Amino acid sequence: MPQNRTIRTAATALFAMAAVLCLSGCGDVNAASAAGRDFEQLLDGVPEVADVDTTGSNTLPWSGTASASVLMDDDVSDARLSAIVDRIGGFLNKQAKRSAGATWEGVDLTVRGFTLSVLDRRADNATQLELLASLEDEGVPGGELQLASAGTDGARASSLTLVARPGEDFLAAYDLARSTADATPAYAAAIVTGRSDDGVDPAEPGEDDADDAAPGLPDWDATARFSISSGADDDATASGDPGPTRAAYLAVAEQFEVIGATLTPDTIDLRIASVDDVAAATAVATGAVPADVAVEVQGGIVTWDDGVQSAEMLPVVQALSAVPGVTAIAASSDRLGIAVSDPAAGRAALDALDALPAASVVESLRIGGPVANGTFSVTGSRLDVASLFTLVEQLTASGSLASFEGSAGRLQVDVRAADDATLGAAIGLVKAGIAPGTWTRIGVDGERGTWWFDAIDTITIDASEYADESPEETALRERIERLWNAA
Repeated sequence: MPQNRTIRTAATALFAMAAVLCLSGCGDVNAASAAGRDFEQLLDGVPEVADVDTTGSNTLPWSGTASASVLMDDDVSDARLSAIVDRIGGFLNKQAKRSAGATWEGVDLTVRGFTLSVLDRRADNATQLELLASLEDEGVPGGELQLASAGTDGARASSLTLVARPGEDFLAAYDLARSTADATPAYAAAIVTGRSDDGVDPAEPGEDDADDAAPGLPDWDATARFSISSGADDDATASGDPGPTRAAYLAVAEQFEVIGATLTPDTIDLRIASVDDVAAATAVATGAVPADVAVEVQGGIVTWDDGVQSAEMLPVVQALSAVPGVTAIAASSDRLGIAVSDPAAGRAALDALDALPAASVVESLRIGGPVANGTFSVTGSRLDVASLFTLVEQLTASGSLASFEGSAGRLQVDVRAADDATLGAAIGLVKAGIAPGTWTRIGVDGERGTWWFDAIDTITIDASEYADESPEETALRERIERLWNAA
């Protein structure tokens, strides 16, 4: 028995000693956060550094992963840029030699439209800076130079993306990227990409630039890229020949106006100018590529769900495409999502649907767009959307609307801060414009507080659910409740 007690005592002492050692020698328990702070301090006060953004994950005590991005002023000299890259590289080299702490996953540095990966070896960084200078001398306006550290076998992952020079297209940018990589040993096995910022983004709704549109609506840019890459969609490290999809793109472009394109060895995604020509352009593209290449063609401002065009919905989207202020349409055989420039354009779109017999196929409708400093979005059956949209118009006309998201049985609305008379009038519009029992949240733009309640004639918002609210939040909650009941 005494022997067992001695063992336990010794183990406890060893555990305590290990804990002390970790606390004193292993750095911050939140290693990734500490690494980010150290990196920010490294560049603090460097005048040519415009911005530093660090991210990290404190996966375990005293360990984690960290990364950073650095934005440089465009007028930084080559000598100062080299010195700053050396400073970052030296920091990463010291971090890599530590026995504990966060692991650095990467540091990206952006300057004059180019982004390069800063590594912990001066020779690698020098290679990238030399390549950057060469590309700028050739008139390339931007791109990405991503180089990974060499493995034990000397192999390394890399990618090189170049933006088309003035007067050239994305195919020329790809050819330059390919020849540049072939001539640069560190990039010999690189995935290369050429792109240009002309045209319309062929991305599916929700895929890119999600902040540019109301949730669930098409969100392509007004000006976005054509791109061609040797990288396969299903394997970011595999490089192949996009020649067949390039040939298919050129075949389509001979007959139709192509306003967006994304080409890889195994996919071709195109956007042509008119939704009317999607079927014909798809046939041309499909006939020009091997059977295992995925083909998708969209037209105009219309994006078909999964790229499948519906004959029944086609006349509906054709009619809506002609409505001024309709900026994007997502469609399937029975669903429509419409993005508009403002509520007036939304009313025009709804009127167009009402006048179109073919619109009977629309079972689910979503319409949304911007209001002053906010957005609106309404979803549901055509009848539900028509009712909710009338409320959007009323609140917009009153000058009260800050944001609106509604569907059958659920409404979130933020109104502008105002005196009781103005706020009460806005609340009265909401109360009269929605079905009894709708799960409702009303907020005041710029003021804290979120309260949900069933929209009945007289409400009592359960204060027990908001025990931690501030006095200001309590006052606003009581104000909304009072004005609702008085409406």
